[in-house]
Amino acid sequence: MTTTPDNSDVTTAADAYFGAWQANTPAALADVLAPDVIVHGPLGRIDGAEQYQASLGRIFALTDTLEFRKRWTDGGDVMTWFDLHPRGGSEPFPVASWLHVEDGRITGVRVTFDLGKLLQAGDPRNT
Repeated sequence: MTTTPDNSDVTTAADAYFGAWQANTPAALADVLAPDVIVHGPLGRIDGAEQYQASLGRIFALTDTLEFRKRWTDGGDVMTWFDLHPRGGSEPFPVASWLHVEDGRITGVRVTFDLGKLLQAGDPRNT
């Protein structure tokens, strides 16, 4: 049975997700991602926590810092708007990340950003 978390559960999951990103530790996502998480974004669709952790690890390696602008929560959803600062001095760019949380784990991610800006810092598909 799936339960809808309260806002504190959603915020806790989002904090863990972005904390792993800021610390550049994709292994820290093991406890927050559902094994069957589904991700949609500019780089395509990703199925499963292991594949997503590997993908995020490559993106983390291109990331210097995240500058959070706004977060909204609604039931099991948390939307975060932030600026991604790539390593190497590339210009920061905005990212919108929508996480869906069930039973304390992230089951869905939808993310949107300017892929061209990320590719200026490096191609995470080839690292």
